[in-house]
Amino acid sequence: MRNNINRLLTAGLLLLLAVSMIACQSGSKAYPSSSQEAIQLNERGMMMYEQGAYDKAVLSFDRALELDPNNAAILFNKGQALDGMKKFDEAIESYNKAIAADPGFAEAWCSKGVSYYDLGKYDQALESLDKALSIDKNLARAWYNKGLIYLDQKKYPEAAAALDKATSLDPGNDEWWAMKANAENVANQYENALRSADKAISLNRNNSKGWGYKAKALHGLRRYEEALVAYDKALGLDPDNPAYWYSKGLTLETMQRVDEAKKCYDKARSLGYTF
Repeated sequence: MRNNINRLLTAGLLLLLAVSMIACQSGSKAYPSSSQEAIQLNERGMMMYEQGAYDKAVLSFDRALELDPNNAAILFNKGQALDGMKKFDEAIESYNKAIAADPGFAEAWCSKGVSYYDLGKYDQALESLDKALSIDKNLARAWYNKGLIYLDQKKYPEAAAALDKATSLDPGNDEWWAMKANAENVANQYENALRSADKAISLNRNNSKGWGYKAKALHGLRRYEEALVAYDKALGLDPDNPAYWYSKGLTLETMQRVDEAKKCYDKARSLGYTF
């Protein structure tokens, strides 16, 4: 019975949130242009991008590229805007042009990997991310994105290792620590998961995923009363998350508190959770 519940709990906690890869924004790398107008158009495009007006951003970048067609930064920025429009094939084409202009542009390789991921082409995504890391082994976003791909592929120890690297490079990101806890949970590394979840919570007490993954780790460690406390904290922050209700029900069922478990399952169903 307990083994069955543990397997169900693993499945349930994987559904706590929909995760998405993060963009590999260009940081300190600068690409000057001989055209002042191109610089201004690029700046306008970035302003539109930051406002979520991706179509207008692409128009500005295209005008800038008419003046400076091989500017890697502008090509990269256009790719980011196309990603925002979910035109992933076109985004990859723009990243390829940026890479042709500068083969050592690690962020472009990383973002190309994100676009491949969004197309469901995981092998190409990993190849691009690995290329980015061969250029810059400390590109934290590339490690994080690799971790998400490994999670999707159910390669849980590999996911945990990649996310461990990401958090070592960017230790102040509470969302990354929560995702690391998730990977460690599904890899049955419960002690590690508990430490990662606690780190996420220490950075942000209102990180509901941190509390949810802490509860999962505590369940895996058979510390059921503490798990219930953590689930209640997660539900206090995100009361309409059906997976929290479902997973709390599993813990209660493990403790033979069947009536309470049923109420949690009913709540999960009322919120659209199917099992």
